[in-house]
Amino acid sequence: MPKSLEDYTVDELLAHAKTTESSHSLLQSLTANPETREMIQRAIKKVNPKISIPEIDSRDTVLAAVATEREERLKLERRIQEDEIRRRLETNRADIMARHKLSKDDMLEVEKLMTRDTDPIPSYEGAALVYKASRQSATPTPATYMPPTYEMPEKDIWGKGIGNRAALDKIAINEAFGAWNEIMSGKVPGLGGAKLN
Repeated sequence: MPKSLEDYTVDELLAHAKTTESSHSLLQSLTANPETREMIQRAIKKVNPKISIPEIDSRDTVLAAVATEREERLKLERRIQEDEIRRRLETNRADIMARHKLSKDDMLEVEKLMTRDTDPIPSYEGAALVYKASRQSATPTPATYMPPTYEMPEKDIWGKGIGNRAALDKIAINEAFGAWNEIMSGKVPGLGGAKLN
């Protein structure tokens, strides 16, 4: 069991004072320095929570009050922001319903398009346009169909054989012999008996 100070002799008290003098000086310099003062006071408070240190106690009381006030203010700001967003969405929703002539059931379908898992449409306007387009049937493109008309090449030659197969065959044979004679007579360069320079 350690001796109490009353049990020390004068010489032992002086020796004890000399050994604690350096730690006392260090503690005094740390508590005098504004950068380390609060840290030392908080360490003392942590070791003995019942000790009264007015600087720390009043500061903690003020900080606790400020933290509570800040939390309440942030809650109020969030509530105001949510109300503003809700009002803006309701106004936008009513505008889209009126502009696109949509019912409440239609608006529920529009909002489903806005909140679907894959490819959601982020605006009422875009979702309303997609919804309306999906409900309209496609209008057919007006067109008139004309039967194809064929022009007979070289009407004056082939026109005599139209409707008569034998006449067409005879015309075809005459045209083939005419083309063959042209080739062989040299009228077509590079073919038949024609001579190239």
